Amino acid sequence: MGRFAAVLVAVLTMTSCGGTDSAPPTGPLDTGFAKIWNGVPTVACTGFATVTYPPTPVEITVSGNSLTSRLLCSVGSGISVTATGSGSMATWAGSSSCPSDVQAGCPSGLVFTHTSRTYTLNANGTLTVTGTASMSCSGATTDCTTGFTGT
Repeated sequence: MGRFAAVLVAVLTMTSCGGTDSAPPTGPLDTGFAKIWNGVPTVACTGFATVTYPPTPVEITVSGNSLTSRLLCSVGSGISVTATGSGSMATWAGSSSCPSDVQAGCPSGLVFTHTSRTYTLNANGTLTVTGTASMSCSGATTDCTTGFTGT
């Protein structure tokens, strides 16, 4: 009886985990990511008005499970990052800071640090990019979200 109970517990344990979640997609990223996307970047930081930037091109290259893109910075520059994934979605997480920039209301220089990014190639042929970041100004730090929808 002891051996039967141990086998039963093992079988129940193996079959009860996982729920209805499907396995993550496998294989390379969709090559449809690879192009120059035109869209409008936005940044929303807690306690500040949402900033909508002028239309901006964002180039993405793809190689296997990786895509490379630039994270936009307020001073017109960017930081190159590599996201990984498969199919129609890729993610990046890390810490990449934009060069310091003096902004209205931030006399000592603003530091904007990107911390995550999710790239989604939509069925309608558009690109959606969402992310998280932080903004530091004069010793105070606030959380931010970033967005970009490209065609």
